[in-house]
Amino acid sequence: MEVIRRTNAEIEKQLGAVAYFVRKKRKQQGITQECLAKGAGVGLAFLKRLEGGDENLHLAKVLQVLRFLNADLFPKEYQ
Repeated sequence: MEVIRRTNAEIEKQLGAVAYFVRKKRKQQGITQECLAKGAGVGLAFLKRLEGGDENLHLAKVLQVLRFLNADLFPKEYQ
């Protein structure tokens, strides 16, 4: 099987900023999709859809994942 290499800019353009951010943070922290899904309290299928750039996801679950990664979707002044 051939591995296709893409630049970060290409991945972000294809997946969207939130999907790219979650994927990048997860990899920086050295955790698997399975560990992130379990720790954030979401299903593995949901996490795969999130990292895959699915646009039809529950915002509450997206926020759960971001909280687990110690990341915020909104600037502090809006919280």
